[in-house]
Amino acid sequence: MSGVEPQPPQLLSRRKLLLRCAILLGLTAVIALLCSLVGVVDLSFPVWKARMVRLLSGALVGAGLAVGGMGLQGILRNPLAEPYILGVSSGAGVGVLIGMGLADAMGLPDWMTVSVLGFVGALMTCAVVYGIAQRRGHLDPYVLLLSGVIVNAFNGAVMLTIYLFVKPYIISAFMHWVIGTFAHRPPFSVLPLSAVCIIGGWTVLFLRGSAFNAMGLGDDVARSTGVPVHWVRIETFLVVGLMTASCVALAGPIGFLGLIVPHICRLIVGPDHRSLALFSGFIGAMFLMTADTLCRTADRWINIGEIPVGIVTAFCGAPFFIFLLRRRWGGERT
Repeated sequence: MSGVEPQPPQLLSRRKLLLRCAILLGLTAVIALLCSLVGVVDLSFPVWKARMVRLLSGALVGAGLAVGGMGLQGILRNPLAEPYILGVSSGAGVGVLIGMGLADAMGLPDWMTVSVLGFVGALMTCAVVYGIAQRRGHLDPYVLLLSGVIVNAFNGAVMLTIYLFVKPYIISAFMHWVIGTFAHRPPFSVLPLSAVCIIGGWTVLFLRGSAFNAMGLGDDVARSTGVPVHWVRIETFLVVGLMTASCVALAGPIGFLGLIVPHICRLIVGPDHRSLALFSGFIGAMFLMTADTLCRTADRWINIGEIPVGIVTAFCGAPFFIFLLRRRWGGERT
């Protein structure tokens, strides 16, 4: 023990935050425009419009997962926390698999069942995890992590059971979805609903930035400054769960992004969670739009068709995370 008290992060003024927000928004718009001009087919207005809708979905999912990861790491004080530890992706997977089976059995289009039941399954999983982790209105961070692990395992068993009752081509389609992809467009009504949930959640987590800063110094210190610690944890869990459910409804599970982007942003702007909320959201959006554009155009170079974007995030995220862990542990040994 060094005996040195942890210090709160230096806070930026409102003017500097607004300036950073404007710069990041401009960069995101430029990247979206450039990505919309790249593709494997000739550019026309209908094609450009379809690309922009897909890029908007990518930006929303990237922002939602990155900011959600930042929020969970803030309330749990755990650098390994990320949205899918809540079990949201596996709950959505159960809903999607049931939706695919119903669509096949009843002759319904996939958009009437898959996105809707995926969203419902994700929200039901959030409710179950919350019910397990809370006690008398208090949300214990360690029990929350364990609850997510348990629910993930249970949902995995449910999906394996469903495999026994559906046709093989449905399992194949589900395996393509579960990797994470924007190739299958969700129903138009899902996009604005998801946008409201993600942008609204982003706003809430940004406004809670000062509370996250105080909680980083310990629960007792945070309470002494007037932060309602237990309520902030509950609120953040519910908001992140809703944001993640919206992301899954748009693209399926996309791993690692909510884990590594907040860490990258900490290296850029430091530990202030207000700046982290801004940078995590915009950098997550830019990263996923760029990655999905590479996936769309990969057929030009490797002739295997479109690559699911979840594969790219995994290849980018796993080596970075290993490097991050080794650097962190190596610094503690020295």
